[in-house]
Amino acid sequence: MIVKVDGAIPAMPQRASLRFEDERLSANVGCNGIGGDYRVDGSRLVAGPLMATRMFCEGQVWQQEEAVNALLSAAPEIQRSGNAMRLTSGGHSLELALVARS
Repeated sequence: MIVKVDGAIPAMPQRASLRFEDERLSANVGCNGIGGDYRVDGSRLVAGPLMATRMFCEGQVWQQEEAVNALLSAAPEIQRSGNAMRLTSGGHSLELALVARS
């Protein structure tokens, strides 16, 4: 679950998520879906190529979506503590709360 994008609570917190499953990731901040292959290389998350849907979005949702896409494309550094994870790269950050699949 995405807790913060660049230090701000997601504009649509009920829809904000980043999922990892079978070497694929999928993200949504509230408008478009982002997805692609990923691997962990040391302390970096290497994702791509990434694909995204192209629905019209505006305002904070659009800005946060662009930040998440840029972050995931830039091989962010992974920091993990308990059930919290932080990804940072390219001037962007993503804070996550890890939740078990249901």
